Amino acid sequence: MTQILAILTRHGSLQREIPAPDQCVMPGVRWGHADEFPAAAYWLQRALTWRLEQETPMRRSNRTLAEEVGAWLLGGQGVTAAVAQAAFDRLRGLGGFARAGVSEADFLDWLSEPLDVGGQQVTYRLAAQRAKYLAATLPAIFEVPQTLEGRELRDWLMALPGLGPKSASGIVRAWCGATDVALLDNYVLKVGQVMGLFGRKLTVERHYLEMEARFLQLCKAMSVAAPDVEAVMALELIRSPETARFLADYLKATEPKPKAAPARRAQAPEQLSLVFTG
Repeated sequence: MTQILAILTRHGSLQREIPAPDQCVMPGVRWGHADEFPAAAYWLQRALTWRLEQETPMRRSNRTLAEEVGAWLLGGQGVTAAVAQAAFDRLRGLGGFARAGVSEADFLDWLSEPLDVGGQQVTYRLAAQRAKYLAATLPAIFEVPQTLEGRELRDWLMALPGLGPKSASGIVRAWCGATDVALLDNYVLKVGQVMGLFGRKLTVERHYLEMEARFLQLCKAMSVAAPDVEAVMALELIRSPETARFLADYLKATEPKPKAAPARRAQAPEQLSLVFTG
């Protein structure tokens, strides 16, 4: 027995036949129904609808690879998007991403000067750290093998200072439109744990590549692109805080109870007699 997903949008329509709800799309993950949150069929329907509704396909960045790496190094935790953009614009304007010979001292000088953010002068708080990363990482970008794209390029970037699996994946996704890497965050983590896709003890920070492999396996089994699934999962939880709380509450309520310590075994009678016999 199968089920039919029927999708109609102002940009087009499609039908997709998928296995019955009680079948597994991959080990540990049921197909479920299209209206069964957060089953695989539910996300497949959302992802297909999302793709149909996009007026333009996903495009590659118009930045150079060095600029894309620089943008990711300047952003991240502790830096707002507006401040990161202002820092990027300054460094690009000064030629910081156009050549390999820019020193750490130059980057530090450029980042230490106050930035104009919305008409206000703002200090870039992580100037010393990010100047060090930029000076250590960018020279290698100009030597990257031209044949590398997608996951191979991501893995190559991960060996450079300041670039972890998520930032390196984001760079190649933006620069070459890679779909063989995943951009995982806590939204995808929570959804995946409730679905049975990820183990309860996995975290994005410590188990990124293991989680990515499972996520990409799911996308391949559903015949849908990873960026589309990531997008609909994030949008669903961002737009609906109640849904995000539901997932968190469900995970908390169903968290496996720690096993009780085994009871201490009493000593055998003959051992006791040895202890108390004088």
